[in-house]
Amino acid sequence: MAAKNGVILTGGGARAAYQVGVLRAIADMYPDWSHPFNVIVGTSSGAINAMAVAGNRGLFRHNIDHLEKVWSELTMDRVFRADTFSLMRGFSNIARKMISRPIESGPVSFLDNSPLRELLEQEIDLQSIRNTIREGHIDAVGLNACGYATGQNVCFFEGAEGLKGWSVGQRSGTRTELEVDHIMASAAIPTLFRPVKINREYFGDGVTRQMAHISPALRLGARKVLVIGVSANAMCPPTRPNRPGMPTLTQVMAHVFNGMFLDTLDYDIDRSRLINQLLELVPEKKLKASGLDLSPVDILEISPSEPINDLAMKYIDGMPLVLRRLTGAADSAPSSSANLASFLLFDKRFCRDLIKLGYRDGQSHSRQIERFFAKESET
Repeated sequence: MAAKNGVILTGGGARAAYQVGVLRAIADMYPDWSHPFNVIVGTSSGAINAMAVAGNRGLFRHNIDHLEKVWSELTMDRVFRADTFSLMRGFSNIARKMISRPIESGPVSFLDNSPLRELLEQEIDLQSIRNTIREGHIDAVGLNACGYATGQNVCFFEGAEGLKGWSVGQRSGTRTELEVDHIMASAAIPTLFRPVKINREYFGDGVTRQMAHISPALRLGARKVLVIGVSANAMCPPTRPNRPGMPTLTQVMAHVFNGMFLDTLDYDIDRSRLINQLLELVPEKKLKASGLDLSPVDILEISPSEPINDLAMKYIDGMPLVLRRLTGAADSAPSSSANLASFLLFDKRFCRDLIKLGYRDGQSHSRQIERFFAKESET
């Protein structure tokens, strides 16, 4: 029987446009394929891409055509209200609610991302995704979100009959009918976008307490996974300054965001590969006798080969001045200052460059991609 494969699309705000380029490279390699992935899991802005990939537009490349068009024409005001009045109102609301009684505070956010809901309602065809699952083209699509009351990371999934939910410590999976609310919750960057109430709890960005990015795809049936990240950590190691200064608030916040969106994925991949190496040292008979339900996971990771910050600095002028200052980005500052800003730089020029970078990286991994899909017929 063929080994079911999965794709994991991680979060990173505007950086997720990179994933579209990688998917475009795959679509060009296999133009006649309809649904190359059995399991699709997305987190944060990757959840938006996941829902588009799971759609039913005839061929996989048609889904990617649509997704690429959306990202290539994206403007900031289609994601959040970026005018000066709206930005200042958001910050004044934060200040007011911080000094109010807790019962009156309610959900808070610096930015109003109601335009994103309108965009998703226009561009995401939920019924076509249900048809894709019902017709057996894919097994499952899952979106990760974090519950603010329990601190539990929940994978809301819709899938084929027989797939069951799970609960392991702070990680769980819940079968449901996916709606726009689930996408909005998964993409609700902490403090920046409003949490979303689902059932009895408010949920926010799925990366908030996500330490096992690969696990939901495996629990939904995948036995090999393609992970498309948005971090250039592996390819572009950081450099230490000769004369370090006192870090600014935005620099500290940028590292917090990197820790949530980027570093935990790197750690999860490293841990999975280490487990694979250890399993190779254990004889199969002893592994079965131990009762451990462990098996090697074939992982292909594709991440940016160039620093995202450098790309972001080219288009930082597209960000409102108020937001530019608040994120610590400035035209005269080094590219590292664009770190935090890159998460919110929903500028079509930036997105197009990210798509091009993803496409080049996808092409450079063409042999690995071929081997990844070729293994379906070997199992």
